[in-house]
Amino acid sequence: MTVAKFRGLDETNLKELGKTLVKYLRGRETLVLVGELGSGKTTFVKGMVGGMGLNEDVVRSPTFTLMNVYVGRITIYHLDLYRLEKPDFLLFDVESLIEEDEGVIVVEWGDLYENFWPESSIRVKIEIESENERTVTLEIPEEVNYLVEAVREFEEKVQGS
Repeated sequence: MTVAKFRGLDETNLKELGKTLVKYLRGRETLVLVGELGSGKTTFVKGMVGGMGLNEDVVRSPTFTLMNVYVGRITIYHLDLYRLEKPDFLLFDVESLIEEDEGVIVVEWGDLYENFWPESSIRVKIEIESENERTVTLEIPEEVNYLVEAVREFEEKVQGS
């Protein structure tokens, strides 16, 4: 597993990380977003959607809709499990998306069901440092080690700014 940690990221950096990562996704990946309320999980997804050439302003937290779908180069299934209990979650039929669909699953509060996700899931932990700064830790399993290139590209962008 590769672990990368970025400190002092602002909202623009958080979006840029999502935008950079989505360029390297091939489909069939699962990203588990971890962080407290207001940490920037949806902001990260906005960057991913913007990175596919779509309008990032359409991205909303799916807390009440449960799942939003963004279709671009790849399809992103954006889920939020914050207010769900396990029976509701199973009705979602997320398992069939994981097994059969070519899209990417991006799940906020996925850590509430840690053992449900594939072992190859990418974990994105967003921690609040201050009102405007975040620390992001990416855990990239060996099965998706091609995403390490996205980490390198993002590091270069952050160092250059």
